Amino acid sequence: MTGSPQSSNGRSYDPQVLLNSQPVVVTVIDPAGHAVQFQNQTSLGTFGDMAGARCHEKIAGKPSPCDFCRMPDALIRDGVVSEQVDMPDGRRLLFHWAKAPTVDGRVHVIETIVDLTQRKQDEQSARQSQKMEALGRLAAGIAHDFNNLLMVVIGHAQRVAQQLGSHPCHHEIEVIGQAGTRAAALTKKLLTFSRRQVLEQRDVPLNTLIRDMEDILRRLIGEQIQTVIVLDPQAGHVLGDPVQIEQVLLNLALNARDAMAEGGILTIETGNADLDDAYVRAHPGAIPGPYVKLVVEDTGSGIDGETLAHIFEPFFSTKASDKGTGLGLATVYGIVKESRGYIDVTSQLGKGSRFTVMLPRVPSQAAEAEQVAAPRPKPETSATILLVEDDEGIRRLVSAVLRDRGYEVLAAADGVEALQMLQLRKGGCDLLITDVILPRMKAAVLAQGARTMFPDIRVLYISGYAGDMLGAHGVDAQAAYLQKPFLPQAIIDKVAELLLPGRPQ
Repeated sequence: MTGSPQSSNGRSYDPQVLLNSQPVVVTVIDPAGHAVQFQNQTSLGTFGDMAGARCHEKIAGKPSPCDFCRMPDALIRDGVVSEQVDMPDGRRLLFHWAKAPTVDGRVHVIETIVDLTQRKQDEQSARQSQKMEALGRLAAGIAHDFNNLLMVVIGHAQRVAQQLGSHPCHHEIEVIGQAGTRAAALTKKLLTFSRRQVLEQRDVPLNTLIRDMEDILRRLIGEQIQTVIVLDPQAGHVLGDPVQIEQVLLNLALNARDAMAEGGILTIETGNADLDDAYVRAHPGAIPGPYVKLVVEDTGSGIDGETLAHIFEPFFSTKASDKGTGLGLATVYGIVKESRGYIDVTSQLGKGSRFTVMLPRVPSQAAEAEQVAAPRPKPETSATILLVEDDEGIRRLVSAVLRDRGYEVLAAADGVEALQMLQLRKGGCDLLITDVILPRMKAAVLAQGARTMFPDIRVLYISGYAGDMLGAHGVDAQAAYLQKPFLPQAIIDKVAELLLPGRPQ
């Protein structure tokens, strides 16, 4: 390539200067022998000096023409060829070849190579996030419907058990209630995975939490596995729900135990970490900032690449059907994401796995002072309560529980019916209990209408959903709330709390 062609404005330019300024690999090749005639600076930095060499020797690492070096026939026919190639080392490269006549009448080929690996990773990360979000919405919907059904089962089982006393069927009714409670715990895992479970986030000293769990961890892991706990004394506090963080640690530890059936070493570490832009670029989904890291590493069987791509999906499990639900790691993923954290996993077959959880570090480590609650006066049980619930089974159950306590209960299936009841009511109404999602009218609109007629009315929201679903339906995050399924005593206690004299609305 020689000469100095003229630009449209009459200024001369040097082609080599232009090519050297490009951030992509540019190589000029003699198509007859695939001999390299020119490399720009990016090409030199990527492949080294290939002067006089055959291009495929450097790119493919073998002396014979490589599979993607199919330039001559296509170039003769089309003049331009482009092809994306997945390299053996995992990179994805975009090759582009074009004829380039030179001033001496010869024809060369300009080859450009663009590394699409980061774009490929970003696309995979986006697809994974979309898939997890879709599964989360599905899980939340399933959990909501199950919560309604389970509440009826658990509530009536408890009421019947209380009425039976020492009847021979008392134990069987208790078993029904216990099974319903276990099923309710499963739906909570689904809500946690879908990031729609209410988390009580506060300042949590991670080292203290792990030390408090050390005995139970060692018992669960067993004597055949050596447990090593390395806590960095400088590790900060994290912002999170302590119960949920315990669940993260337990699930990761049990997962590691199952990977070491023949014994091994389980290592639990803590430490501070400051994620910078370089880390975020290499780990899509992470956010820069100060974190406390929790590392759970095992020397077990390891995880293959195909399985690694699915381990955080709900109900995905490599265990036998009677050995797990496939929700352990999905729950971990949901808790970490809800806590605005990040989780990363690396693994090699036969060499074990390493899970790294990053949780936001809080600047203040001042422990919250424990406050002793003062004795509270008992509420009046002659109060009037308006219950609005579209599920007939729940409406009957809650009405019966509250009437047993002496409350006057008005029951409606939707917001329109509820407001009509209030309009016709001559006496007052002390408390509105309403499901968050109602037919014909939003619960927030219902509450506003009720307060217009009865300014002193208190409001309690109930739902099988939680978290971001409340705000999406116009409910204040600070509003009184009870998540389904709840036991009869839970609604009794909550109502008593809301009806206390002098309690702010």
